Amino acid sequence: MGRRDLRWRFGRPLCLGLAALLILGRCALAASTPSPAVAACRDSPGTGAFRSDDRLVMTYLYYWYDAGSFEEPGLTLHPPPGLPFDWSDPAWHRGQLIDMAEAGVDVALAVYWGDHPEWSGRGLDALVAARESLLAEGAQPPALGLFLDSNLFAALVQDDPDLADLTSGPGLEMLVAQIAGFFDRVPPCHRASIDGRPLIFLWRPDTEDDHVLRFDETTFDALYARLEERLGSRPYVVRERTWDAYARAGRISLQTDGIFEWGASLKGPRLQGRTVAVGPGYDDRSLPGRPGYVRDREGGRAYERDLRAAALSGSPWLLLETWNELWEGTAIAETAEHGRAYLELTRRYVQLFRQLGGEEMRDAWADLGTGESTYLDWLADAWQERGTWAIADGRAGARPASEPDEEAGYFHFAVRPRTELAGPGPASVLVEYFDEGSGSFGLEYDSVDPEAPEDGAFKPTPTVDLEGMGRWRWQTFELPDARFARRQYGGHGDFRIRDLPVAGEPGHVFGRVIVRTEPGARPVLLGPESLATLPATGGGSVELHWLGVEGAVDYLVQLGPFDAAEPRAPHGYVGADGRACSVSQPGPGQRLTQALTAEDRCRVNGPASAPPGQLYRWRVLALDASGAQIGPSSDWGFLLTGE
Repeated sequence: MGRRDLRWRFGRPLCLGLAALLILGRCALAASTPSPAVAACRDSPGTGAFRSDDRLVMTYLYYWYDAGSFEEPGLTLHPPPGLPFDWSDPAWHRGQLIDMAEAGVDVALAVYWGDHPEWSGRGLDALVAARESLLAEGAQPPALGLFLDSNLFAALVQDDPDLADLTSGPGLEMLVAQIAGFFDRVPPCHRASIDGRPLIFLWRPDTEDDHVLRFDETTFDALYARLEERLGSRPYVVRERTWDAYARAGRISLQTDGIFEWGASLKGPRLQGRTVAVGPGYDDRSLPGRPGYVRDREGGRAYERDLRAAALSGSPWLLLETWNELWEGTAIAETAEHGRAYLELTRRYVQLFRQLGGEEMRDAWADLGTGESTYLDWLADAWQERGTWAIADGRAGARPASEPDEEAGYFHFAVRPRTELAGPGPASVLVEYFDEGSGSFGLEYDSVDPEAPEDGAFKPTPTVDLEGMGRWRWQTFELPDARFARRQYGGHGDFRIRDLPVAGEPGHVFGRVIVRTEPGARPVLLGPESLATLPATGGGSVELHWLGVEGAVDYLVQLGPFDAAEPRAPHGYVGADGRACSVSQPGPGQRLTQALTAEDRCRVNGPASAPPGQLYRWRVLALDASGAQIGPSSDWGFLLTGE
């Protein structure tokens, strides 16, 4: 989270008796009077009225900058020269909104610090005025949502410690007043709303100076009720997942409309509820008192990988972390250091995020030997949790790190939303292992069985005993009551392998892990990585490969443009005519090309020329000796043409 020195950001002494005055509504109302420039569209629902099932792209807009920001020693990135750079200047806000719209952003989440800091209130007025001028010109800028930065309480509780209590009284009233103050300044026509309810993202219940806000089961019920009374409609509240960590510690049950997780710029994609968050990189080494965390941007490659994962995740809300936080170096907006390169990356993958919105997948996999995966996350916060790389019979795999107190080792996994079960039901997990030595292993998975450990979150399967055969084998675990609600691994995991070697022996070696959320034997696409890039010119090629099906004699490979109609039935080639598989991309006017192979791989020839960003999809069907299809087809894989 972007942070500057709290004393600098609040800038001047708090309003005398601020806590009491805000409870009475006086100081808040005085500070929240909208400017005349934004009064014209006060009662219109505007262009930010979204439905709960819409696919939305949002980003965090920091608007605390002015000319004095250049004097701050901790600034990691810098604004482009020659352009406005001042929170009080509507021209600066216009430029940010125009660039956001170009990148495909639907909602700008304004990072609001309450009604006291001058930049927080008056800067918001300038932002609204800028958006109003764009609407008057016929533009479609992003709607404005509230990101309430709870660090504002850090200064408030120094004056009145009771404000840290959100269960009743002054603390809760303060929270209500600060949120309502934002919407007093942002008329309905500029607000982002979900099903007619104003959108609120709520930051953590703690602050960077170690204050922790107190709450219980009644806090959010009271917050909803009081805000509905103030705003005239029930808000749509999305909480940061740290609320849940404190809630679990206090055995408190929480319920809001959604959940998100901060930290994608440093840690990589963060999936929570309906949201997937991504960021370009992170660097706080210049900030005094910080630990010096860094995630290198790799010239944009880190951000591109994360955007690819987000587009394929199936999550309906994409959170870009952040638009323009310059201190921690997480900005994707135009900067002096990176120009507009990150805007173009964002635009390209936002388009794919929308295109792939309706695609559903039934299979997910991860290879513990190579680290490659599709739709299945191999979870590890530290490198030790990925175990030890090992070679067995010429194949790469991994041994899990052991837990000394349990004499067991674990690999943790999470299924991406695109392959999650529509509801509790059957799923299969296939685990590849090297059968060497003795001992056993099994799974623990998130289920709906209330009798299983932790209300079903860690239901064990029967274990598999190793027989010492010295070869790779597969074990299929049938999970009749899988839930996959990410209740393991601190709220991130769906299941885990539990390895039980004999005391004193190393852990067992595991290879690929495949999840099937729909029954049926079918090819499983293993490569290339989905959204792999094909060369746009020069006739280059890429090799497709998949996990075969028992009893298959041939495999029919189908390739077509993404927007093609459902391909026609397989033509059933047999014999030698198609066994050297080489499939070309469809030419002008073609919907589909096909090729046949007896192998579990096929080469796609690049086109002589193709527009950059052309999206193709491919799949495989298994055929028996008569040319009849065996089981369903594989899921779709996706290919892009490059620049």
